[in-house]
Amino acid sequence: MVKLVHNVQKKQHRERAQPQERARFGFLEKKKDYRLRAADYHKKQAQLKILKQKAKLRNEDEYYHSMTRRKTDQDGILIAERGNEALSNDEVLLLKTQDANYLTMTRQSEARKIEKEMKNLDSFKGVGSHTVFVDSEEQMEQFDPAQYFDTDASLLGKRENRLRKSQLSGLAGGVSDGPVVPELSENGYVKQKLELKKLKKLRLLEQRMEREEKLKRLQATVELQKQLMKKGEKKKVQTKDGRTVFKWKNVRKR
Repeated sequence: MVKLVHNVQKKQHRERAQPQERARFGFLEKKKDYRLRAADYHKKQAQLKILKQKAKLRNEDEYYHSMTRRKTDQDGILIAERGNEALSNDEVLLLKTQDANYLTMTRQSEARKIEKEMKNLDSFKGVGSHTVFVDSEEQMEQFDPAQYFDTDASLLGKRENRLRKSQLSGLAGGVSDGPVVPELSENGYVKQKLELKKLKKLRLLEQRMEREEKLKRLQATVELQKQLMKKGEKKKVQTKDGRTVFKWKNVRKR
């Protein structure tokens, strides 16, 4: 009768790791690692043996025309053609049409974004005027706009984002000595603080307008290439603004 010993705990034979005193030699190779390395080595040796045999049996008088037509790079690797087939005139014209449609769609998208950015920039502009009423002509002569609006005199011309003196002193770091606005030059800190959002919008708008102009030129180039692929007698003409256009001879239709 067969004895059932499947449930008996057996001794586990584990492969040892690299000893601590030999850690400088790196990872200790296991049997499975050796088998992979040996299989790779024997595979390469077999391939080299086949190549050596082919070189030994090669006919020195063997010649093919492809030996002179084909080229190798500086590393001796054969440069092979991609195998692209030449497209017909109608197929190329179809591809040009697809390119023109893509450029038109992208340019229209950029134009919509530019229009949206222009509307957003309009929100930065102050609209209307601020009228202050006084009781007498004497009060009108003694009226001080900076004191009335509680701001610095250099900021009176800004109808939007006009800061009070308490806010300006906070921007200046809480320093009470000297002028309330420490620096209002073109590169001043307060100037940058007030105009940062507007400058970002302007830069983004400028980039979009440049991109839209490039797409416009590309679209014109693709359209010109499409026109040149059409049949008929044509003549190159230079316009007043320096552009090159082509004009086709009028052909009477039947």
